[in-house]
Amino acid sequence: MYIVLQGKIELSKVTGGQREVQALVGPGEFIGQSSLLEGLSRQSDARAVEDSLVLVINEENLEQVIKMHPQLAAKIMRASRDKPPAQKETLRTGSGHPFLYQSEVKCPVCSTIFTVHKVFEHKLSVTGQDSDFRQRYRDFEPLLYSVWVCPACFYANQRTDFPNLSARQKKLLQDGKAERQRAFPEMMAAPGTPEFALQAHRLALFNSEQMAAEPDKIARLWLHLAWLYEDGEQKEAALDARARALEYFRQAYFNSSRKLSTKQEQQLAYLIGELHFRLGQYAGALDFFRRSVVVRGGSAALNEQARDRIALTRKLAKSTSQPAAGSSGAEETGR
Repeated sequence: MYIVLQGKIELSKVTGGQREVQALVGPGEFIGQSSLLEGLSRQSDARAVEDSLVLVINEENLEQVIKMHPQLAAKIMRASRDKPPAQKETLRTGSGHPFLYQSEVKCPVCSTIFTVHKVFEHKLSVTGQDSDFRQRYRDFEPLLYSVWVCPACFYANQRTDFPNLSARQKKLLQDGKAERQRAFPEMMAAPGTPEFALQAHRLALFNSEQMAAEPDKIARLWLHLAWLYEDGEQKEAALDARARALEYFRQAYFNSSRKLSTKQEQQLAYLIGELHFRLGQYAGALDFFRRSVVVRGGSAALNEQARDRIALTRKLAKSTSQPAAGSSGAEETGR
């Protein structure tokens, strides 16, 4: 991004074959802060219309600038935040965006019709998968758009579950509108930003508790929240979110009212083992990695992955003097 120290910079864009001047930027103003801070593509051309001097801030020197000039950093953030919403959305999801398109949806709680960003699933390119089943994509993070939020009643849910409410859940959410609005007085961040994704997931969790959602759905939200915290290098918050995900996944495994398929049971057992592992709870990790291996008819590839985790868990348990055998201390019965 650039801070204009002297002179004037013209911002323009070609539309319909004609170049249109969008703004003139003078001393003390910024160019490109959305690109640097939010990862948005540049939508305007910039040229000096008189002799100008600019200060360049990039990823390498941003931290140093913030430390040396905290007031300047606050001004930059305000400038980005106060950009008109319409301009932000044009920058973020304009008609040329390679992965997103806009669509109208109807809130199942209050019937408000609002616009959401949907992902062109067929355009996503998977580059790999983490050991906790998080898929990695090239040049895009769909997790930032995975929760929809109704701006009228603050109903929030994962996009795949958003319209699927029972009559009882709808009534609970209608009755809980005022409570949601008190707990989340304002959704400040712009859709598609890490800040919005964090707010949206926390709001979705609040909604899930209000409508007594199935534990596996609550667990999935906590796990996604952990991923977002990790992306933002909020390590303690990520660990806490993983612990909460583990709690609800265990409820789903032992007490779910829905019968799991062979594939679901094996994946769930493995994921519970992986969460125990990442939290340093090696006895629990071994217990559930073994459970995933012994599921009849399970995936051979996941069996091999679980065996590798068992070997690594035993090694780490030995090096930290933790017990590496026995159960996870669960008192539940069932599977």
